[in-house]
Amino acid sequence: MENQVKQRAYQLWEADGRPEGKDKQYWLAAEAEVTAPDGKPAKAPRKRVAKAK
Repeated sequence: MENQVKQRAYQLWEADGRPEGKDKQYWLAAEAEVTAPDGKPAKAPRKRVAKAK
């Protein structure tokens, strides 16, 4: 299972333009998809945008 998570995290990272410093975000999203009970991918976490003051 760990290899599946690793492969899926890499796919998500590549699809998102290979940003730096978000490895844990992609790992957790991939883990959620791989372990989803219904076999469907979970929604990817939303990107947070800072609010203007």
